[in-house]
Amino acid sequence: MHTPPASFRVTPYGEVDAKALDSLHASYDTSQLLNLVDRLDACLAEIGGISRIRDDFLHLHAMAMTILESSPLAVATTDVDSIWEQAIALQGDICALCSCLQTGSKHLAPLAALAPDY
Repeated sequence: MHTPPASFRVTPYGEVDAKALDSLHASYDTSQLLNLVDRLDACLAEIGGISRIRDDFLHLHAMAMTILESSPLAVATTDVDSIWEQAIALQGDICALCSCLQTGSKHLAPLAALAPDY
């Protein structure tokens, strides 16, 4: 009786698709993962970090509550730009972060493709 070769391989980090693993041996540059860490650090530094985006959302929410719901002023008007300028700036920061994360996702796809098909 002929036994077909296993479609997966056992590794210290779980079973992986054998063909995908063979393909990655020849083509995947693991240093790209470290480069992604550097890019993410640079992107986060440029936008002031995740906590800054969070704070900007909270300020924008407070500003929106004031002008849309007639809530009391919660953000000093001398401390911020107009609501639309704040929104545009926050959009830019989010787009920059998304671009960085999308690049990271593309580099992770080959590793995710190691999932065995059984």
